[in-house]
Amino acid sequence: MLKLASYFGTLGFNSYQKDRDESKSRQEIKFDSKNQLELVFVIYTKYQRGTHLEFSGLHATKLYGLIKQKHIKWKNLTEFNPILCRFDICYDRLNQLTDKIDSSEFINVCFQQFQISHPHKNLMIEKNQQGLLFKIGNRRSARHYRLYTKDNFLRFEFEIKYKTNDFYHLLLECFFKEFEKTLSYQFFKYSFEIFSCSRHPDHIDWLINRIRPYQHKNKLYSDKSIINSHYINQFAFQQFQQKLDLITLLQLLMYVRTLDYQTKTLRSNFRQFKFILRDFLNYSHKTSNHYQLMKLKEFFNVLRTNLVIECFTDKSYRMLVTISEAFVCKSEQNIWIIEVWVAEELFDYLHPFLFPNFFTEKLTIDEFHVLFEIVKIFNSSTTRKEFNIQEFLDPYSSNINGTRKKKIKECFIKYLKVLQ
Repeated sequence: MLKLASYFGTLGFNSYQKDRDESKSRQEIKFDSKNQLELVFVIYTKYQRGTHLEFSGLHATKLYGLIKQKHIKWKNLTEFNPILCRFDICYDRLNQLTDKIDSSEFINVCFQQFQISHPHKNLMIEKNQQGLLFKIGNRRSARHYRLYTKDNFLRFEFEIKYKTNDFYHLLLECFFKEFEKTLSYQFFKYSFEIFSCSRHPDHIDWLINRIRPYQHKNKLYSDKSIINSHYINQFAFQQFQQKLDLITLLQLLMYVRTLDYQTKTLRSNFRQFKFILRDFLNYSHKTSNHYQLMKLKEFFNVLRTNLVIECFTDKSYRMLVTISEAFVCKSEQNIWIIEVWVAEELFDYLHPFLFPNFFTEKLTIDEFHVLFEIVKIFNSSTTRKEFNIQEFLDPYSSNINGTRKKKIKECFIKYLKVLQ
């Protein structure tokens, strides 16, 4: 202990000792007023034999920083045959004004719900000076989870023990990217396993956003009948044409996936597509006449202004989906030809939403508005999707009759059931 305390003292750590893991009191081993960090030697823990070196919170963060900077001399540690026996990983979710319930109520609801959905896990809830603490699983088991309130945030904390040899070797071999990715995945995966059944998803919005990049591409991803979409700004679309242009854009991005292309380089790589305007009209299942052709030609002119693309909230995604070039011209055979340039990266992008392309059906005006509203609300960044039907009906004329209202409500129910 003295030898290790002296070594870590040169790295800025003061050393302390305590007899048991749960003990509050500790004794000083080596102290230097210049040192700002600390480690604790724990003589006995319930879950593993041997003396433990414990680095917590910011002290652990600093230690990991020293490891990444290769300031740790492993030979000073390996002579003691060390075992990396435990990691604590946490995420602090700030309380938000838009939360439907506060953090304490979320913990209470989870405790009640988990007694039904996770009956075989050890569940315990208690109150301390800072608020509520919810423990999930046995402290001696390989995985232990804690959820607790702290200041103005809710902390999700995960302990992983025993099966840590792989992590230790990744550290020794300086494979830090793989180390972080693997460890984070364990945290996100187990968090999702526990909380995916939650009836109050507002507090796990961070988890939904972080688990998505780990997903394998959905088997429906390449299906021609599926529309891929991203988060959409929840502003009011005043004109029918605005709605129609956004849906046409999503259909266009799906249509070009089926076509041959040439790779062109501007600042980055783009796919250059050329196709007959009427072919895309048929793909969209619109009536093939001169009026519809001119409307579609007008749409491609709108694309060049990027007005439709501003609907998406993510700036980097907007850059990908922006059509850098869109030309409409007549061929020698008097056929309208379209040329569009689409960013190469977009075709490997993992979209947050996949929708059946309902819009290829022949829809009434009401059916189209209902479907668009469903797509718009589902494509919001919040995990809770709420439909205010009365607010949706307000723009309709005041003399809308009861039969039409009933059909609109039935339309909502019908398509929501299909999506479910």
